[in-house]
Amino acid sequence: MEQRSEFKRDIAIYLGIICLTALIVTINHLRLKSLGMVLILTIASCEALIVGYYFMHLMTKKKTIHLILFLTFVVFLSLLFLPAWDIANSPRTPSEFTTY
Repeated sequence: MEQRSEFKRDIAIYLGIICLTALIVTINHLRLKSLGMVLILTIASCEALIVGYYFMHLMTKKKTIHLILFLTFVVFLSLLFLPAWDIANSPRTPSEFTTY
């Protein structure tokens, strides 16, 4: 009986992901500019969390997964902000970055 309930849960999750994807497409067609982008990114993040939690089994492996996610987040932030820090603290003039 437990397999049947897990199967129903998985089907419900698949349908939920499909509905969220349809919502993303609908928001994209509404041309909401910045608000649309924020909504789309929020919904896509929720989809990613759902997929990770249920289908990648993040709910069962707490410590290891949280450590890996934390390290990934740290690397992501460093790769995102280190180039900006380098440009901001560079001795070069801004015109050297511009190419015509």
